[in-house]
Amino acid sequence: MTDPSAPTGRPSFDETARMPGHLLRRCQQIAVSIFLRECRDFDLTPLQFAVLSALDHHGPIDQVGLGGLTALDRTTIGVVVRKLEARGLTAHRRSDKDRRSKMITISEAGRDLLEAAAGAVATAQARVVAPLSAAERTQLLDLLARIAD
Repeated sequence: MTDPSAPTGRPSFDETARMPGHLLRRCQQIAVSIFLRECRDFDLTPLQFAVLSALDHHGPIDQVGLGGLTALDRTTIGVVVRKLEARGLTAHRRSDKDRRSKMITISEAGRDLLEAAAGAVATAQARVVAPLSAAERTQLLDLLARIAD
């Protein structure tokens, strides 16, 4: 069944600018920019934060599983893990169960960075949703979670 509210034919630029995919991409750009600005003293990206947070919460996990937890494809999780390891924030070892698999662990330095950056991360998240009321923030997060799921 076709959505009756969906535009038909070639969309105008104004219609394109109001498309959900375009608006989500713009919001992502804004969120990343704010995060990078707030976390610049920690040299931390949103993806690196997500990976460190997942490792801190879940403990050692293979790289494929870590990519799944953080919704990162195989190439991206590999790049993020290598950069974190180069900074001493994570370490890896071969899995005892599957020698082809890399088990990734957060280091004490990684935990220390998460702790040190917590305030800046919280500030970044608050700034992203600052234009919204408390009720709108809750609604937005609920809607985004539904879309992401």
